[in-house]
Order: sequence, then structure tokens, then C-alpha cells
Amino acid sequence: MATTAQRTTVWHDVVGQDVAVERLRRAALAPVHAYLFVGPTGSTKKEAARAFTALLMTGADDPTQRDAELILRGEHPDVKEVVRAGAAISAEQAREIVHTASLAPSEGDRKVMILDEFHLLRPEGAALLLKTIEEPPPSTTFVIIADFVPHDLITISSRCARIEFRSIGHDEIAERLVDEGVDTASAT
Repeated sequence: MATTAQRTTVWHDVVGQDVAVERLRRAALAPVHAYLFVGPTGSTKKEAARAFTALLMTGADDPTQRDAELILRGEHPDVKEVVRAGAAISAEQAREIVHTASLAPSEGDRKVMILDEFHLLRPEGAALLLKTIEEPPPSTTFVIIADFVPHDLITISSRCARIEFRSIGHDEIAERLVDEGVDTASAT
């Protein structure tokens, strides 16, 4: 991950996802209540979630701005990143997500909830979350990250703007490694 001094855009850590990034840049101009980022593990979905959140929260593609720096590090008080506890996202975690979504933002006028590994949500958790994701408080935006959409999550998926992520090509990975200082022979 780049340091703030190396970043010229909030999208710096999103590799090989030009189509998704362009869709997200446009989406930030007129945001909706929920987004679903779908693609394989390692496709920089989480990095894109943070970058998109930074753009939503600050209104600018400036990684040196205080709020953007905090968001990109996963430390902003109005951005809650939820990761599963255990093998799956449980009903108990789903209840906590519903509760947190209902709270007002602490610093700004918007709160973003990034839900990681959503494909591991248990069916009972999906039932608890459906209404909240479908109609969150006006100050809350959901960014949901999943490797795929299992049958139990089709209804939730249909309530979100879906952004597809693809596998990152070998050449794109090698190019990024070279840009970060790895010698060409080792990168390829």
C-alpha cells in the first residue's frame, strides 16, 4: 500500500479495475443508498470500497485531505468496516450492523458501512439486514463486498447498485510491482 506522499489519487491502490473505477467516479456524483462490489478475491474490492468512500465523504479525489487519509487507512469514525467474526457473518453481527446503521454520523453528514465478505452472510443475518440495506437512514450508505452472490443474497443484491470487479492480469500486476520499485526481472 502506498504512503500518502506517494498517492496522487484515492484510487492508487485499486489495480486493473479501470471500468469499475470509472463507474464509481460517476456514481459518486449522484450516490444511491447501497453498492455491491462483486469479484474474485484479490481484485482490490476493499481498496476500491475505501477509495469510493473517500470520494463520497470528501467530494474530491484528494488522498492528502484529512478525511480521505483516515478512510484510506480504515480509521475514519464515520466509516464502519464490518468483517466477519468466525466462519460467517452471524445474526448477532447482522443485528449490530442494523444498530450501527441507525446511529447518526459523528463528524459529518454521512456515514458509510463497508460490509466485507458478504457472501459469507448466514441466511438469518440476511433476513435481519434486508430492510436496513433496502431503506437505510438518509445519512447511511452501504458498500457491500462479496466474491460472488449466493442464492440467499439475491434479494439484497437486487437492492444495490452492482459494480463488477475482474481478476487482475499478470501484466497489470507486474507493471504495478515495477512502479513500486521491484526490478523488472523479479516482477515478471
